[in-house]
Amino acid sequence: MPIIKRIFTRKIFDSRGVETLEVDVITENGFGRVAAPFGAPGSRGEFEAPAYSPEGLDTSIAIVEKEIQPKIVGLSSSDQGQIDGILKDIDGTENFERIGGNTSSTISLAVAKAAASALNVPLYKHLALDGSFRYPYPLGNMIGGGAHSMGSAPDMQEHLVVSIGARDVKEAIMLNLEVHGKIGDVLEGRDPGFAGGMDDERAWVANLTDVEAFDIIYDVCLKIKEKTGMTFGIGLDLAADRLWNPDTKEYEYHREGKSRTTNEQIGFLSSLIEKYNLVYVEDAFHSNDYASFAVLNEKYGHRCFICADDIYASNPERTGHGIELNSANAMILKPNQVGTVTGALETCKLAQKNKVRVIVSHRSGETDDASIAHLAIGWHLPMIKTGVLGGERLAKLNELLRVNVDYPMADLSF
Repeated sequence: MPIIKRIFTRKIFDSRGVETLEVDVITENGFGRVAAPFGAPGSRGEFEAPAYSPEGLDTSIAIVEKEIQPKIVGLSSSDQGQIDGILKDIDGTENFERIGGNTSSTISLAVAKAAASALNVPLYKHLALDGSFRYPYPLGNMIGGGAHSMGSAPDMQEHLVVSIGARDVKEAIMLNLEVHGKIGDVLEGRDPGFAGGMDDERAWVANLTDVEAFDIIYDVCLKIKEKTGMTFGIGLDLAADRLWNPDTKEYEYHREGKSRTTNEQIGFLSSLIEKYNLVYVEDAFHSNDYASFAVLNEKYGHRCFICADDIYASNPERTGHGIELNSANAMILKPNQVGTVTGALETCKLAQKNKVRVIVSHRSGETDDASIAHLAIGWHLPMIKTGVLGGERLAKLNELLRVNVDYPMADLSF
């Protein structure tokens, strides 16, 4: 039976050495363990649920032990909606501001894992939308910048590659690894002072402008394509909230020593899309500028994923508003932004119903938990954003390989 018998909490360390929450949910014949990821302080969105209680992780754990566990023990782990509703009621705020989105989402996912374990099915089947499944394409961070990096790195947070020509998920992972390795070789040859530095997500950090980063990635992808015949798509995550100055109303590119108005930002991004044939642009504008997202989506949404992260924050209300304005044709989904499996699924279904494609994402501070790999397969998500290197990143990619069923790859066509 999937009846919950006990919940255990513990503090562990994430990939940045920061304390985070791990939860075990034990049923009569099942077990689920989930550890919470944590976004870097400079990269957490304004509208996402806070990670933990305002008083800190210890207070969140105390709430779990004193308030949440007594309400959940004795319930069926298969009753995901009921349990997620209890978490919401105990929190008592609109956005998990009392217990934190990390706390609630970790419990919620651990319950789902325990239910899958009790039913003897993989998590992706337990949470499936229907009876069909797809493998996502890994979206890999190759050169880092912005809030995830230090020193003379590019201004944009992530310079990305997706191996769109891959025939299966293993080949997609291997091609991303090859691109990442070749970029490292180029950087070493380009700059004798390059020390092989990487950021939180194991993307290369180097003394580059954004355009120089794209030039390197473009050339590496072209050479690998000439050798293998495989095609690649290049993308970026600007994390534009970190570039936006609300006082001057401009985007400040410190590495370039240049500021851009909103219209100039649109023109700059348009030139990058055209020059490098970008297939993915995330968080191009600050997180209240639905209108500028809509301009870029109108212009390039027929050929490029115009992706919302901070502006939607995995929140169904903000996502719905963006859908009304046609602000994006894709969005990032992070369960701890919205706080529960039920909330994440609600947002996912709303987006998919309105032809907005959903991309599940890791965080900068990660653990070896691989739950998002199952969400990607079970919810028909076209891409999974989870880095290229690092044990905590490869844990998600290796989990895709462990499924080891002959499912097709997702459809990335427009």
